[in-house]
Amino acid sequence: MELTTRQQEIIAMTKKTSPLTSEQIANQLGLSIPTIRGDLRLLTAVGILGSRPKVGYEYTGLKNTQVNYANLYEQKINDIVKKPALVEPNTTLQECVNNLFLKDTGSLYVVDSDQNLLGLISRKDLLAVTVNNSDTESMVASMVMTRMPNLITVTPDMSIMSVGKLLLEHEVDSLPVVDTTENTKVIGKITKSRIFEYFIKQGEKD
Repeated sequence: MELTTRQQEIIAMTKKTSPLTSEQIANQLGLSIPTIRGDLRLLTAVGILGSRPKVGYEYTGLKNTQVNYANLYEQKINDIVKKPALVEPNTTLQECVNNLFLKDTGSLYVVDSDQNLLGLISRKDLLAVTVNNSDTESMVASMVMTRMPNLITVTPDMSIMSVGKLLLEHEVDSLPVVDTTENTKVIGKITKSRIFEYFIKQGEKD
């Protein structure tokens, strides 16, 4: 996969003048910093740009870009799937809150005894329900979860590119990973941070 036109422009800019801050790069492109943030992260991850805090970005050289892009985008997510935090439908909201923070996760997957996905509870869901309700022991997960089939799920054979697009499109931080042949059986989760971690590790290898 080739670099985008914007990424090539950023490389040309940093080749000419380094270091450049993200603000300087954005201004030269006539864009906002959030718009180019993904480009800067990617170019840094694959080793084309170096980043120094409070200094900026500098060109470090093209490093077998074709190989890097193949690894970054076409790799299946099965190797970077994380273990999900699971609860049962009758788990109290207080237990859900405890699980959420003890496991340091952004969402809980509600499953039946066979690990079939029934629904999802996010931090926002719990906050919305508990902020004005002190009786969290009287409510259970099934009462507040977003139910199937209203959830977006992915399978381990999907590529990082396709899963990343879904995360961006639906503006969520994670997605449930279900078995390829049994599309309700939860086997893990994939998160934005896990994908970004993968990018960084691949950049460090090259």
